[in-house]
Amino acid sequence: MKYKIWCLVVIMLLMGSAGWAITPEAARTGLAQENIPYTAEAMLGFVEKGDMEVVGRFLAIGMDVDARNEFGETALMLAAEQGHLEMVQLLLVNKAEVKAEDLAKRTALMNAAQLGHTGMVKLLLEWGAEVNAASQWKSTALHEACMNGNFEVVQILLAAGADVTMNNNAGHTPLVEAIIEGQESIIRLLISRGADVNARDTSGTSAGETPLIVAAMTGKTDIAAVLIAKGARVNTKTKDGQTALIYAARSPEDRSEVVKLLIQSGADVNAEDDTGMTALDYALKKRDVLLFKILMEAGAKE
Repeated sequence: MKYKIWCLVVIMLLMGSAGWAITPEAARTGLAQENIPYTAEAMLGFVEKGDMEVVGRFLAIGMDVDARNEFGETALMLAAEQGHLEMVQLLLVNKAEVKAEDLAKRTALMNAAQLGHTGMVKLLLEWGAEVNAASQWKSTALHEACMNGNFEVVQILLAAGADVTMNNNAGHTPLVEAIIEGQESIIRLLISRGADVNARDTSGTSAGETPLIVAAMTGKTDIAAVLIAKGARVNTKTKDGQTALIYAARSPEDRSEVVKLLIQSGADVNAEDDTGMTALDYALKKRDVLLFKILMEAGAKE
């Protein structure tokens, strides 16, 4: 609430200055003198530039504060994306719809979260932005912040009630998105706030991978260690019977370090998938001598 009151004070001071105390007639004259057409397209262009004075003229004349471009983006969305905090304050004071969605159902909050505009995220939430709104791809502001490594934004969103269990169209929770991008500090934070380290991928095309399987298949050993320490089950199988160890062994890249970790953590080196293949079989198939030796030393059977 403090943040909202502060921004109101700032805008009131701006509006009270000589440059902002403007009548519609004076605003029209000002636009005409600079050869600026009175159109929504023109106003949105100045919003993106962060030109408070010109946008103030458009609003004084009566331009719709929620005017949209061809993608359905409002002035508020564009200002949030560009990081223009004072512009966003101006638009909100002029009753911009903070929950507005573009054609892809993205919101100003999602834009700010994606790009790490911390102050913007705080402001939009203060003005009633929906923290768990989802785009047409089912991604939330929390997904966006996690994917882009915006730790402070993640903290703010969680404090505002962001749901750590929501899945996007890829079947990923915010935790999985953070794992894919290697965001260890965010991963630890999400787990501390209740993210399930054993939740399965729920997309229709998925085999039901867990966060640990994602970490193993992408070779993120440090993150896999964090997940295991927080209770991730190392021998969970996907719909096709594959474990984190098998996924690591199947990878075309060197996964020796994460394989060692999984074995040390109790992975079954002789587990078979639905085709009867083990991690050792996959190591042989790709002619990975190092991986073959590691598995054999751990008791893998040919």
